[in-house]
Amino acid sequence: MKVFEGSSTKGRAQEAILEAINHWDDGFSPSILFVFHSTTQDPHDIAEKLTKHFPNTTIVGATTSGEWISGQHKNDALVLLGMLTPEMRWSMSVVEDLNASPDQVVKQTLDELMQQLNIKWNDLNATKHFCLSFFDGMSRREEPFIAAMSKELGDISLLGGSAGDDLKFKGTYVIANGKAYQNAAVFILAESKTSFHAIKHQHFVPGDIDVVITKADVDRRLVYRLDGMPAAQRYAQLMGLEVGELTPQIFSDNPLIYPYGNECYVRALRRVCEEGSLEFGCAIEEGMILNLCKHQDMTQEYDKLMLELKQNLGEVKVLLVYNCIYRALEGKYADINQTLAERTSAITEHMIGFDTYGEQWQGLHMNQTLVALALGSK
Repeated sequence: MKVFEGSSTKGRAQEAILEAINHWDDGFSPSILFVFHSTTQDPHDIAEKLTKHFPNTTIVGATTSGEWISGQHKNDALVLLGMLTPEMRWSMSVVEDLNASPDQVVKQTLDELMQQLNIKWNDLNATKHFCLSFFDGMSRREEPFIAAMSKELGDISLLGGSAGDDLKFKGTYVIANGKAYQNAAVFILAESKTSFHAIKHQHFVPGDIDVVITKADVDRRLVYRLDGMPAAQRYAQLMGLEVGELTPQIFSDNPLIYPYGNECYVRALRRVCEEGSLEFGCAIEEGMILNLCKHQDMTQEYDKLMLELKQNLGEVKVLLVYNCIYRALEGKYADINQTLAERTSAITEHMIGFDTYGEQWQGLHMNQTLVALALGSK
């Protein structure tokens, strides 16, 4: 496996790409190239220019709310990682309309992915195959599609993230086929002769206060009332704040979780909307009981994860990271994002990733989680 990576904060696509790849070998043609970039760069220009540079490469990526490259956490940047992988094969398919029926579209998508790999359904094997997802983070359609995909894939590892736009909530894009798409998702199905490992990390535990969603617009992920009160008012009351004092940082530091079985699934808050409602980052329902969770120390919990991975996996060649924007905001407030990036790089030779508007893990879409894929581990 041959890997090159790079980054740039230049705004113009061509200049940013050239700076990011200026140390790559001449003529290097990756099997796959991951691209993540901020709102500083134009996604249409980035997609087009990258395809001109690497016409024979599978190129996939998304717009972001923060970027990760080996040893660094960045903002306002473009990050690239290209891999030449004779031991791995990649297939890619774009779902261009997330308003379509997920069950039908997902089967067609998987058929296309397997056809590209020249395999059949009964060839799928959890030790050889994994699937990556990239969603338009403003589509609100992650849940039905990721659930349908997981149902079809069975025990095949499935993980991914939703594109961001630096918390502007104006437009998020996924990148594939030389284009930037909205209301779309990209799926990558890979077949690997080298080892890989899927990773999920949270640092929250249930707290002592529950609230009930008593009125909501499920399709728009808007909660109008919590415990019968205007939602923003009730949440602010729990924080000891006024509604006008609610900020993304407050939401990041004080998420609500949905405990289910032995797991806790974060339902992150995005913003205060009309009539004092709260917009959530993933699925909610009327009658859902949410818990105002407690924090564990993120750095300490992350160190435990890195130690566990080091012990279990040994050295990792490439780590692909999807990190929730609200984890990044918590890290920014505590001034630990760079520390976390450096500690992540201690277990891997190369790393790339982005801060997301949501994370996919098997059949679920969630928030305030880090999911990652380790490739080429010993």
